[in-house]
Amino acid sequence: MKKPSKLTNYILFLDESGKSKLSDSSGSFLLCGIVIDRDLHFALSNYMVSLKGKSNISAEENIHAYDLFENEKVRDRFVKKGDIDEFFDRFCILIQGAEIQCWTVRVKKGEFQKMVSKAAKRIGWSEKRLLNYLKQEGLHDFLYEALSRKLILEFGHFLEKQDAVGEVIAESRRWDDHAVLQAFVDSTDSSKFQVGTRYRAWSEYSFRRLHSLVFQNKKGLSFGLEVADLFAWAHFNNHHGLARTYESSAKEKRIRARLKRVDEVMKKTLIKDGVEEMTATKIKSVAEDRVSKFTDILHSAGK
Repeated sequence: MKKPSKLTNYILFLDESGKSKLSDSSGSFLLCGIVIDRDLHFALSNYMVSLKGKSNISAEENIHAYDLFENEKVRDRFVKKGDIDEFFDRFCILIQGAEIQCWTVRVKKGEFQKMVSKAAKRIGWSEKRLLNYLKQEGLHDFLYEALSRKLILEFGHFLEKQDAVGEVIAESRRWDDHAVLQAFVDSTDSSKFQVGTRYRAWSEYSFRRLHSLVFQNKKGLSFGLEVADLFAWAHFNNHHGLARTYESSAKEKRIRARLKRVDEVMKKTLIKDGVEEMTATKIKSVAEDRVSKFTDILHSAGK
């Protein structure tokens, strides 16, 4: 009797750039998700250990784009520019040669922050007090939940088309991991979405196709998380500009060149035509229950 063929197992890696909470001063953040075949990812992660060693970069933990490519340090120790350039070139070539697909979504928080400000004035509270109240209700990071939910649903749809199964791996944010966990649970609960909508169908796919959610710390040695971090860092800084200035114009030139190159590599892996701007309308379509709770609390606060 012929054995049934084994389903391909894909991994969705998630990483963000910018500040997601409404209490954070920054106006935007983005979430990057990359998809890699699980068997291929195992091989790529092993190869990365060798790649780091050739460039005198510690292979004991994941690289972080900001630390290595912008701060030019690892564990608070400077890395030689030549070693960084050598590793960067090889890393980019490796990414371009691997079968990687990517979704990247971004959101401007201003509209939601204005809603908080307006509600605080109406009820005579400080914005800080109202934001703390939202935190008590588990809503200070609901935009991160919404973007995570969006990417997980996209992944479920992808798996259905591929007739495959999958898992989600996110870098641990420690006490903030609940946002991704909640997004994972909600994405596989079709009752969260209106009947007849695409997200309702994608939720059903996610329930059938997704088998696990894993959080990894910096020592996970995960090629996928390193690439997701690199893509998120590059696109955020390319789109919004560098967060700080540098005394050395030569260093700033190096950083901008790295950002531009990675952003171009990332765009070639995008499953959709480009990076998707998550407007308030789109946020509501993917997380109507969370947006409704957010607005309800703003209306009821102080009563």
